[in-house]
Amino acid sequence: MRAFLFPGQGTQRVGMGTYLRERYPQLIEPLWQEADEILGYSLTRLCEEGPAEELRHMTVTQPAVFLCSYTALVAARAHGAEPDVVAGHSLGEYSALAAADVLTWQEVLQLVHRRGQLMAKVQNEVDGKMAAVIGLTVEQVEEICEEVRAATGEVVEVANHNEPLQVVVSGQSAAIDLLVDHVTMLTPARGSVLRIGGPAHSSLMESVSGDFVEHLRRFRFSPPKAMLISGSTAVRYENEEEIVRQLGDQLVHQVRWVDVMAELKRLGVSQTWELGPGKVLSGFVQRSLPQVRTYRANDLSSFEAGVAGW
Repeated sequence: MRAFLFPGQGTQRVGMGTYLRERYPQLIEPLWQEADEILGYSLTRLCEEGPAEELRHMTVTQPAVFLCSYTALVAARAHGAEPDVVAGHSLGEYSALAAADVLTWQEVLQLVHRRGQLMAKVQNEVDGKMAAVIGLTVEQVEEICEEVRAATGEVVEVANHNEPLQVVVSGQSAAIDLLVDHVTMLTPARGSVLRIGGPAHSSLMESVSGDFVEHLRRFRFSPPKAMLISGSTAVRYENEEEIVRQLGDQLVHQVRWVDVMAELKRLGVSQTWELGPGKVLSGFVQRSLPQVRTYRANDLSSFEAGVAGW
């Protein structure tokens, strides 16, 4: 069994995806041109030239990371690479939808653009952010969240369980800052605020989740052609209604990447290929499933290694 994995927000960087456009211009250039037309602005220019600050805006980040992931998928498929299993981390789940041919890439681009707009709306209305805690279990972090909520009356919740000792929290800024101070001063672990705008995967997103579900219902979802694993439940999607419900809930619910890794192990996955910017998910696999061969696509040499080894 082999799996394609797709990264999420936070992996963006100026210049991402450029090597694929240069290496496969006839294959990739038309996709980027069409994406610019769909969005009504030059996403191509922002990915290639930045500025980095604008690339971090949710309304830009989400289409940008998706498009870079999708173009890596297209290039991989041009070499005959196909997965048995697909999964994505948060935003990356939308790239997985495209990889499983549940929606067209143009439809997914429209979805992530709308998702970015709605999340940015919350970001503008709520002073919120996210932070990583490295060195504590998810149960320990949940206890600290409970203490901080009691002390501040503000929202702070576990957003991502990435590794056994890597947890991301999300919530209102004052509560996040207090939690980071608590972790840093009172435990041997490390806490640091992430440069990801807004309180993703928290109850603060409930105000827009209904609007997003209504938007999702405008699209017709096809049955997945590869095994599509939910990042929120770590189980296989079975039907259209389940996909729509889970994608709406995903804005609020925790990303259970530890459980996704356990499911890949249970399925007997022997190779993974992280298609998109960065190498975060490959690192998770290498540490959690050291017996699994990992490939990346964050530059030409790593992409070509994936082509040769797949």
